[in-house]
This record gives sequence, structure tokens and C-alpha cells, in this order.
Amino acid sequence: MPNAWRNIPKISLVLWTEWFHIDSMVKRTQISASVGRPREFELDEAVRKAMQVFWDRGYHDASLPDLLEGMELSRGSFYKAFVDKRGVYLRALDAYIEDAVRSVGETLHSNPSPKAAIRDAFSQQVDQASGTEGLRGCFVVFAAVEMLPEDKEVAPRISRLFRRLQDLYAAAIIRAQALGEIDPGLDERTLARFLVCQIQGMRVLAKAGADLVETRAMVELALKALG
Repeated sequence: MPNAWRNIPKISLVLWTEWFHIDSMVKRTQISASVGRPREFELDEAVRKAMQVFWDRGYHDASLPDLLEGMELSRGSFYKAFVDKRGVYLRALDAYIEDAVRSVGETLHSNPSPKAAIRDAFSQQVDQASGTEGLRGCFVVFAAVEMLPEDKEVAPRISRLFRRLQDLYAAAIIRAQALGEIDPGLDERTLARFLVCQIQGMRVLAKAGADLVETRAMVELALKALG
């Protein structure tokens, strides 16, 4: 227990850094959206529409006409805001990553019991891995399969996402250890990596057609690692 308490300030700093980064990203997007862009569309909305196109078609198969139609932009507005297809793709990937980190962070802080919050986060993933959304899969997994290892701009983005998710889960594990909910002898970093790997594997299996009952069974087995 004492060791866990000593680790809390370090992990708390990690969490504060993560939330500061998210807030800064949002503010920078808002600033960039209000300066030097065409007034006929909102930058964030256009990026999210582009995300749907890339999600459906992939980066390489998404043509400029596909993007212009999906984003509801003229060619001139597109080039003025994003320069090229790669520019809007990286923005879409960044938006998805920030959404994912924010969602997990909020869930892991939404329950006074850190262990219960981890379960809640997994339940959220089960919901996302079921039905039509589950068959669509995870945008980041698609990006990793299509773009890695060759793409030197996409690779560090995906690596940072998984590292940030692991930081969030590690912090929740330490809080749970401090409260006696999880065995303090377990290494929080190893356990956090295990949880993130289980989540991503679950999303891939859901894409392959795993049903809700199977997905929930996988979650229950994975959460037994928490003790």
C-alpha cells in the first residue's frame, strides 16, 4: 500500500498532462477553425465527415471526389482548408484519437470505485463492439492495418494513443490498489497494457462477427486479471 501511494503523484501528473493536452488540442482546433478558413463550413464538422469517408473506404481508396461529396465541400474550399487528402486524413485520425482518449478518461473518472470504473470502460467498449458499429470496427485499427509500418506520420500517432490509454488505465489501477480493490502486488503498467490489448482484440473479433454474448464473456475473463 505505501508503494502504491507513493506512485500516485507521478500518475496524477500523467493524468493532468493528458487532460491539459486534450484541452489544448481543442483550443488550438477552435482557433485554427476561426482564422483563415472558408466561412461556409465548420472545420471540425468537415473533418468528422471526412473521417466517415476514410472509415468506409480506407485512405488509399478514398478519392478526392469521394471526400468532396462526403464533406459537402467545393474543391477550392477543400484545398484552402486542408491542402490535400493526406492533410485531412491526419486531422481525422487526430480527431478520432482525441475523442477516444477523452471518452476513456471520463469513464475512468465517473465512478468513485476505480475498479468499477474500469469495468464501466470495458462495458462501453462492448457496446461499441456490438451491432452495426461493431461490424464497422475501430478506425485506428483500420489505420494501423492499412498504413503501418511504412507511414512515419501515422505510426507515432497510433503509438501515442495506446500509450495514453495505458496511462489512463494504469492510473485507475493505482487508485484501485490504494483503496484495496486490486492487489497492490500487481504491476500497474503490465496490467494496463493487458487491458488495452484485450480491448483492441475484442474490437477486431467483433469486426469478424463475434456476437454480444461472446464479447461479454471475453470481457468477464479479462477483468478476472484485476482480482
